[in-house]
Amino acid sequence: MKKYIYSVAAAIVLIGALYVIKLPVDPPDDTRMVLDHTKRIYIAPPCFETAEATNYLSDSTWKDAKKSNYEPESECTAELMQPKPQSLWQIINQSLGLGPKRSLW
Repeated sequence: MKKYIYSVAAAIVLIGALYVIKLPVDPPDDTRMVLDHTKRIYIAPPCFETAEATNYLSDSTWKDAKKSNYEPESECTAELMQPKPQSLWQIINQSLGLGPKRSLW
């Protein structure tokens, strides 16, 4: 009987840890970005309306924006592209393709 109680207690602790422990997760490399080649900046789409961009723009990805060594256009873009905390449960589900993609980016 003690083994059963210990097993159930251990399972509860492990399952709880999957939801409680959070790790920072970087934006996916395929996150859409806008590059302004004149100013050498990148802009997150939610920040585009308030951005002071030129006409020399291209649609790109977060991976390409990092490679370009461009700077974020504004605090809005810089903040959106920061790592976001996710629970271990969310990370595991997404890596297995079971959960919805994180919509923070």
